[in-house]
Amino acid sequence: MTGNNKKSRPNWSELNQDLLGIIASKLLYPDIIRFKAVCSSWFAAAERYSSPGPLLLCPLTRETDAEHVRLGACSIKDGTIYDLNMEFEKPEDVFSASDGFRFIGSSHGWMVAEDKGSELYLLNVFSRTCIPLPGKGTIPTTQSYGPKFSLIQSPTMIQKAILTANPSLDENYKVIIIYGCREKLAFCGFGDQEWVRFSNSEGYDDVVCYDMLLYTLREGQIEVWEISDSCSPTKKICLECCYTTDSSYPREICCTQWYLVPSLGELLLIERFIGEFVDDQGQLHPEGDLLTDEDSHPLLFPYKTFSFQVYKLNMIEKKLEKVTSLKDQVIFLGGNHGISLSVKDYPEFMPNSIYYTDNYWDRMHEDYLYGGHDFGSYSLEENSIASLVPYCVERFDPTPFWVLPN
Repeated sequence: MTGNNKKSRPNWSELNQDLLGIIASKLLYPDIIRFKAVCSSWFAAAERYSSPGPLLLCPLTRETDAEHVRLGACSIKDGTIYDLNMEFEKPEDVFSASDGFRFIGSSHGWMVAEDKGSELYLLNVFSRTCIPLPGKGTIPTTQSYGPKFSLIQSPTMIQKAILTANPSLDENYKVIIIYGCREKLAFCGFGDQEWVRFSNSEGYDDVVCYDMLLYTLREGQIEVWEISDSCSPTKKICLECCYTTDSSYPREICCTQWYLVPSLGELLLIERFIGEFVDDQGQLHPEGDLLTDEDSHPLLFPYKTFSFQVYKLNMIEKKLEKVTSLKDQVIFLGGNHGISLSVKDYPEFMPNSIYYTDNYWDRMHEDYLYGGHDFGSYSLEENSIASLVPYCVERFDPTPFWVLPN
């Protein structure tokens, strides 16, 4: 047979749009993401199949149930659990959910992850794309306190990581991290080989990117940073915010965490109250009640969130104003970049509510029996907590994270 008689390879981009639409309608959402990535024709055919809203990324198996942990994404809309069967090609090896990794951030549909070798990566769990980041060994660890004294610290813990833009659409993105026991700030850009510290201050609670600016929160101060494509973020404003927090919760039995969340053109500050020791009814107890008089068996559950307070930033008067209702908005927070959405677009979620995951890093790994378990939803109207799964004391590793497919 001559070469002229050989069959040519099919051009899959020229498949009939109706046929492509039928195929797309049979796929689960993670597969639709991959379907769209084939070419512009396939993207157009699947465009009407929209995002299911924020998904709860969590392990499908407990450590005691299987040798390897499988990662899944749970849809609150219909309870569908997507088995991501997560494997990512990286230069030296394959990054999989069984590698002993942890998530440290979620932003623009991407996850920031750390593997057991302290290497850092950007992961898109739907398109299965992996982008290496500078390793933890390049994070600045020396703090100068004058010409004769410097302190070297270990950046063993990264508390949070966010992106300033979607890497799929903009190569000028930056990754911002809060790291170390003193909660410092550092960043890296696309292709950078090391992390760069960009603030001399410490004690940062949260960071978000909003309207092309970076907002950071530390010790009641909100700092506003300008983001440049070619250099470090530059601080423009530092606001000392006045506010009155709820004093009815005794500090000896609870702690607080603070979050920044952009919402409807405003910046919200959200205070989360976590009971250090709670019973099976959700009631708070002092640490001294941990054991009974009769024996040494613990009576109490580990830490658990029991309430929230919401404030909005008044930029003109430089103060925080208490918010009693989010109206039709629903907020997602935890280790992820804070998200605010309308239930008009995502009716499966309850309005005027906060959906949260566990990012209490100080206690998450103190016991092999629990950690990562503190996730659920909070209604501002009813001042009540609801579980997303039947509540039990159990360890979730890696800890669940919210991810908004993009």
